[in-house]
Amino acid sequence: MVISFTYTMLSAQSDATNEVRFSIEKFIENTEGTADYTDLYDQIENLLKNPININIATFETLLKIPLITPAKANTLIFHRTNYGNFQAIYELQQLEGFDIEYIKLILPFITINEIDNLKTFSKKEFWKNGQHELIAMGACKMERAKGYTLPDSNPNAYQGNPIREVMRYKGIFNNHLQLNITTEKDAGEAINFNRLFLSGGLLLKDMGKLKTLAIGDYQAAFGQGLTFGSGLAFGKSPFVLNMMRTQNGLRTYRSLNENEFLRGIGASVLLHKQIELTAFYSGKKIDGTAASDSAFIGDGFSSLVNTGYHRNINEINKQSQLGRHIIGGHLTSQIKGFEFGFTFTKTFFNQNIIAAQKPYQHYNFNGNRITNMGTDYKWFYKNFVLYGEFSFNEKMKNSSSVNGLLISLGKNLDLSLLHRHYAVSYQSSITNAIGEGSDNRNENGFYAGMSLVPTKGFKLNAYADLYKFNWYRYLVDAPSGGKDILLELQYSKRKSYSWYLRYRSENKQKNEEGTQMLNRMESNERTLWRFHIENIISNTFSLRNRIEYVQYKLQYGKTTRGFLMFQDIIMSPSRKIKVIGRLMYFDVQDYDARLYAYENDMLYSYSVPAFQNRGTRFYILLKYKLKRNIDIWTRFARTAYENISESGNGYDLINGNKVSELKIQVKWTL
Repeated sequence: MVISFTYTMLSAQSDATNEVRFSIEKFIENTEGTADYTDLYDQIENLLKNPININIATFETLLKIPLITPAKANTLIFHRTNYGNFQAIYELQQLEGFDIEYIKLILPFITINEIDNLKTFSKKEFWKNGQHELIAMGACKMERAKGYTLPDSNPNAYQGNPIREVMRYKGIFNNHLQLNITTEKDAGEAINFNRLFLSGGLLLKDMGKLKTLAIGDYQAAFGQGLTFGSGLAFGKSPFVLNMMRTQNGLRTYRSLNENEFLRGIGASVLLHKQIELTAFYSGKKIDGTAASDSAFIGDGFSSLVNTGYHRNINEINKQSQLGRHIIGGHLTSQIKGFEFGFTFTKTFFNQNIIAAQKPYQHYNFNGNRITNMGTDYKWFYKNFVLYGEFSFNEKMKNSSSVNGLLISLGKNLDLSLLHRHYAVSYQSSITNAIGEGSDNRNENGFYAGMSLVPTKGFKLNAYADLYKFNWYRYLVDAPSGGKDILLELQYSKRKSYSWYLRYRSENKQKNEEGTQMLNRMESNERTLWRFHIENIISNTFSLRNRIEYVQYKLQYGKTTRGFLMFQDIIMSPSRKIKVIGRLMYFDVQDYDARLYAYENDMLYSYSVPAFQNRGTRFYILLKYKLKRNIDIWTRFARTAYENISESGNGYDLINGNKVSELKIQVKWTL
């Protein structure tokens, strides 16, 4: 019995790991470039290390478990209320919709054991069993870019070597205290303390009435992220039901974005059994472009810079130029299935931000302070969740809102509806609410998503998002609109064999290409078809295949196409070695028809390059367990183009038809 239970736990952990990989891949597969997803990984890892106690969890807390729908959460609570607490996890098999395969998937995220809530960290048990993780990573492109070949006297010449270096430390004590330290030197940056990105923070959790204390670098997000929300958050994806934000208030920061985080102190305190107050302060310098360096003259800054690069004189001159201070708070209360919150933040800049004078920039922020206030709510009743947030600027101006409904219409059908109204002139310092744009303003939209299980093994996910912009946008000199439609049919057979077929159509308006006396609007439609297969042949050998086709069509102009296909091989020839390899062919006519392909990368990082032109690409990733507590990753990737003799742009331009990159990472755990 012990052996059987242990095997089931290991199998569930493996299934959960695969599900996490699958989830992250689907979330990021349409983003471009290499990104650091430490924040997302930390949220998932925290759930794995701190599983939810299903004997005391509220409806909202249960919805944080991956793959839990409102209907399943309601079924669990109904059974618990009428028949008492669960004595064993596998009692869940008595519940409708909780078969053994489903329980294995959610098993790593749930528990029936009581959660430890320490009153003090002076006790010996707080400091024992500490977990420490140290990661060192280096990456380098073999071919030299233009920026490295310029003379030192050129202000665009890269001052450092082409090696990117990252160091991370994480220490966890009894799951109540976490300490993080992160450093990064980008490729092209000089080895100089002033250019080095250095981040550190401490997070204390669940110490009596003190729910959270954050010191140093941290993230904060409340409600639906419209009034204030920092850090990574899900957007539209094939996980069509995943539109409601379940923000965690204050949390750790371990990512490598050098500007979009908070630095200071924050605390959450339980004032009453059902009332919690959070207050926070952040003060740091961020990168910005001085107005005197722009196309117009003024005292202040014309824009913020989020690249984090400080490789040459021009980039260094923008480093840490603008002081930003944020104070804020959030008060939340829960009463019998209803949760209500109020958020207030005020952002101060030490110099004015001056918007440029182009028509589409007319409503951009001007000044040196922003006030945001908002109310958020969630109502949990039977098989549905009603949620939303209303937000305003100072004196209740520029009202914006986002409201949604998540409902289960049976054990096989779930719906998600969401409406958003973001005012043209709404201003905010940091937000992460759902939207087609990235700044949560000048947008109205309605989203409808459906997840249907027509028969065992099959699932149909679909969404339609209709939106409009009431003011001009970049390259759009009139009010405009668009629609985004996705259909995805999935099939899986006991997690050993799966495939999905995806259709996605995006239609937007923009200025007609070319030079006209009048900028006539035209629609551009991007249609994509994808077929993806994954076959887990054994515990040591798996295959992944994909074929993808896209067509980009302008209403009054060109039609271009793109195509790619790849073969992945995943092998574990021994317990110490894991190998992932890919061979790809692509043929893409231009940038508008570009295609993205997710790639496995170092721990906490994923690469999602955009492909255009014609050529081949391969990469091989090797993970080797040197000792019980030491893991080594090595990754080599190369793209060879058939129809061009140079790649990249600007000062990252590479002369030649090949681009190669080598990465090495070492993780040491104690």
